[in-house]
Amino acid sequence: MSQFVELFVTLLPADAGGRTSPVAPRYGTYRPFVRTEQGDHARVRFLEGPPQIGPGEGALVVAEFEDRRDASLFGGDLDLIEPDERRVGIVTVLRVMRPAISA
Repeated sequence: MSQFVELFVTLLPADAGGRTSPVAPRYGTYRPFVRTEQGDHARVRFLEGPPQIGPGEGALVVAEFEDRRDASLFGGDLDLIEPDERRVGIVTVLRVMRPAISA
């Protein structure tokens, strides 16, 4: 079961090792990892936010952690990691959204 969270994402500028192109949170296709201070990785998928977030920019996004228990581990600032293990940004978990009650 997945867990939805509200994040503030700051992408590193390209000259600091970040991405060279923007991400588009609204398409649901950007699926990086986040890394905790303990080195744990969890896959996250961006779902909502501005049309684009460019290198060196920050924005509020809604994302989905693919494993619900992962979201409970997070707090504070986390590294944003791409599949090639490159650190491309920092995310701050602002809110963990409670799941809807199903009948």
